[in-house]
Amino acid sequence: MTPRELWVAAAAAAPLLSYFLGRFNRWAGVAAGAGLFLLASFMLAGDIAAGAPYASLALWTAAGLAHSALLNGRAGAPPDRTRLEQALARAVALEKELAVIKTETTVNAAGEKKSLAVYSAVKLLSETVEPPAAAKQLGRHLADYFETEDAVLYMAGGSAGMELFAQGARGVSLPALSGLLAAAGGLPAEPAVFSGVTLAPVLAGGEAVGLLAVRGGTQGPESAGRFAGEISFALKRVMLFRQVEWLSLTDGLTGLWRRGALDEKVKEEIRRASAFRTTMGFMIADIDHFKHLNDTYGHQFGDAVLRRVAELLKSGVYETDFVGRYGGEEFGFVLPRAESAGVLRKAEAIRARIEAEPFSQGLEQVRLTVSIGIAHFPRDGRTPEEVIARADAALYAAKEGGRNRVMDAGNL
Repeated sequence: MTPRELWVAAAAAAPLLSYFLGRFNRWAGVAAGAGLFLLASFMLAGDIAAGAPYASLALWTAAGLAHSALLNGRAGAPPDRTRLEQALARAVALEKELAVIKTETTVNAAGEKKSLAVYSAVKLLSETVEPPAAAKQLGRHLADYFETEDAVLYMAGGSAGMELFAQGARGVSLPALSGLLAAAGGLPAEPAVFSGVTLAPVLAGGEAVGLLAVRGGTQGPESAGRFAGEISFALKRVMLFRQVEWLSLTDGLTGLWRRGALDEKVKEEIRRASAFRTTMGFMIADIDHFKHLNDTYGHQFGDAVLRRVAELLKSGVYETDFVGRYGGEEFGFVLPRAESAGVLRKAEAIRARIEAEPFSQGLEQVRLTVSIGIAHFPRDGRTPEEVIARADAALYAAKEGGRNRVMDAGNL
């Protein structure tokens, strides 16, 4: 490379020198680039005097220096972050708005779900004619509303004053109702928490028709009270419906099942015994000389006798046994999975207890006896009609044999 070409290259490189040195110091870079440019121009003075193309080179170099100084001036100045900060602030604001919208959406969705659960529960209880089926569906609504499976609805009735009506879909692990009521000091007047369980009375017209018990979930006593208030009159309807249904199946005088219910129970237990290859016992008990009793002491005393005999009969069998008034002074017993020897002992115990029971009529003590006939499935028959007929035949034999005795159809 000739000296002239070298100085031409140096003049052309002056803007680059100015730019790179200017990264450290703007004006030092401009001075160094301008110095190199002036030196090269001096060394090329003869060529520049001759005109283009060296005049063009000089103009390009000068423009390059000026541009380098401008760029380095911007690089040295603090960046303008105003728009960036505004954009970031707007992004934060939008994120907050989105969070609020999400929260409102979640709250609205939860509120809508709970409102739907309450509406479905009230509609279900208000329209049902099959309380057992309604109870199963109601358990799902309880779980949806309280967001826990540990949710139970008790309904007024039963021997303890409250009986289980509906519960969470997979069952619950709540303490026994007696323990909860003991912790609460009886049925609570207002929703409250006892032993970690929220109890809320279901009141209709000031009368306690049910009790809510909830553990866990997201709802407290106030929410349980609202739910109880919403379903109160619908639950009252179910309770009244069950009472009417019960009265239609039970005898008003003795409180025992009627003949129709007794016949249905015989059919049901024979179907079950057939399916599981078990046995079933059936007894008919008849009060001896009941017509004479009525004629002598009056029907009012006769009714009192029937009520007391019904109590003795019911207390003389297991809870799983089925006792009904078969007609007049006759009573029927359905004894699932009963063996003949056990049924015979039970019948003798009932007969002896009634024989020993004093019935007061004024100052007079009246003694009664009963005759009992027994039959078994499948030993004495394979249809309800056959079993009942054999038990009736055994009862007739007991009457013919002198009354106050038990006769098994297997001994006829």
